[in-house]
Amino acid sequence: MNLQPEAKKELLRIAGGTAICTAAMWVLFAALHVAGLAPFDYTVILGGIVGSAVAVGNFYGICVMVQKVLDEPDEGRRKVQLKLSYNVRMLVQGLWVVIAIAAPCFQALAGAAPLLFPRVTIYYLQITGKYKPATPHTEEVSVEEEPPAAAGAGEPAAPAGAPRDEGGENEAWN
Repeated sequence: MNLQPEAKKELLRIAGGTAICTAAMWVLFAALHVAGLAPFDYTVILGGIVGSAVAVGNFYGICVMVQKVLDEPDEGRRKVQLKLSYNVRMLVQGLWVVIAIAAPCFQALAGAAPLLFPRVTIYYLQITGKYKPATPHTEEVSVEEEPPAAAGAGEPAAPAGAPRDEGGENEAWN
């Protein structure tokens, strides 16, 4: 499926941010290794690469699914497709975390941490003003002009040109 240009742009931003965060994680692991506090070997590198691929793949899945459901006319089917996509993507990420922990070829933290990097990237873009989430459209409501009230029980309707009594505006202060 071909992604729309805006979706491609956001996917590239997320991929770039995830790559930068992964490189920073590797630098942190190297510094901790020098201090003797953490390992820094192929398991850290491999875990970071695969974890980043899973994280970016998850975001790609979001882009594809949103683009797909926009073409779906039935609201019920859209909701079902979005829920199914969400569940599958969470299952894949959970499965990756289990593999990263269980498999000796991956360092667990280095494999799981990249799943958080797209969110870190989005926060960074929002803070720097490079990304502004769409605001939901809200209907403007004016409190200045109220619709004319129907005459209440026992109250005669005011003539069209008569001043309105707004509850004390014309009374003098004592």
